[in-house]
Amino acid sequence: MTAARRPLRWHSVLGAVVAFVLVGATLWVGGIGRVFDLVTQVHPIELAAAATAAGFSLVLRGFRLSLLLPPGTLRPQRAVPVAAVAQAAALFIPARFGELALPWLIRRDTDRDGASGLAVLLAARTLDTAALGGWAALAIIQRHGMAAPFALTAALGLLLPLVAVPAAVAAMDRFMRARSERWGDRARLWADRLHRTNLALEEVKQKPWRLIGAAAASIGSWALQWTLTWYLLAAMGFRWPAWDVVTGSAVASLSNLLPLNLVANLGTLEAGWTAAFTAMGITLETAAATGLACHVWALVFAAAFGAVAWLSFSPAGAKS
Repeated sequence: MTAARRPLRWHSVLGAVVAFVLVGATLWVGGIGRVFDLVTQVHPIELAAAATAAGFSLVLRGFRLSLLLPPGTLRPQRAVPVAAVAQAAALFIPARFGELALPWLIRRDTDRDGASGLAVLLAARTLDTAALGGWAALAIIQRHGMAAPFALTAALGLLLPLVAVPAAVAAMDRFMRARSERWGDRARLWADRLHRTNLALEEVKQKPWRLIGAAAASIGSWALQWTLTWYLLAAMGFRWPAWDVVTGSAVASLSNLLPLNLVANLGTLEAGWTAAFTAMGITLETAAATGLACHVWALVFAAAFGAVAWLSFSPAGAKS
C-alpha cells in the first residue's frame, strides 16, 4: 500500500485536533492582531542576535553528531548541515516521522547503516532530554531554592533516560534474539536491526570522552536555545529576567515530549509556555501571544537553516 493510500492513524488525527484546538485557543487568548504585531514588529538587532544563537546551537548539535559516531565518520563541518536538515525535518514532517530523517542522512553521508543512525538518534534524544532536565532543575533552584521539591524531582527525573534507554534496548535485544528463531523472516529481520542498533549504542558507550563531549554539546545547545528565546522576547520589547525565561522555556519544551502534536510542536509548546509564564505572573494574554510569536520565529530560523543546509548537499550524498 502506498503512503498516499495509507489511512490516517488515530494518533495523527488526535495530534491534528490537539494542535488545532491549542493554537486556536492561544490565538483567541493572545489576540490574532497582537500575535501578528509581535511577529512583524521586531527590533532587527535583537532578531539578528536570536538568529545567531540559533545558528550556533546547530553548530553544537552538529559537533555532537560527529562525537556520537566513530572518529572520522562524519566531520563537524559536514555534521552541521546534517543537523540542520534533521532538525527541520523533525519539525515539519508530521507526527514525528521527521525524526527518522537523521538515520537516513547519516546513512546517506557515511558508510554506516540505518541501525547505526538510529542508535545516534536515540543517543542524541536521550542526551537532549537529560540536558533539558538539568537546565529545568537549575532554573527551579535559582528561582525557588529547594522550596519546590515536586518540580525539582520531576526535572531531575529526566536524567533517568541516560540509564533507562540503553538498558531497555539491550533487554529488548536479548528478548528478540532468544525468540526470533521461532518466528518468521520479518521478525528475524527486525530482531537483526534491533541487535545492530544495540551494538551501535554499545559502541557509543565505549568511548566515554566522546560521550562526555556530546553531553556538553547538548547542554551548550540548550543554553543557546534559551539565549535565542531571550533575544526573541527582547526583539518584541520584553526583557524578562533570564532565569524566568529559562524556566518558562523549559516547561514549554517539556510539553513537547507529549506525543500529541502533528507539525512543528504547534499547540503543545504554546500551552506549556502560557501555563508556565502565567504561573510566574505574566498576564495570560501576553504569555499566550509571546509564546506563539516566539515559536513562529524559531520555525522561520529552522526552515531557513535547513533549506540552506539542504542546498549544500550533493545530489548523491557526500561520504565523509
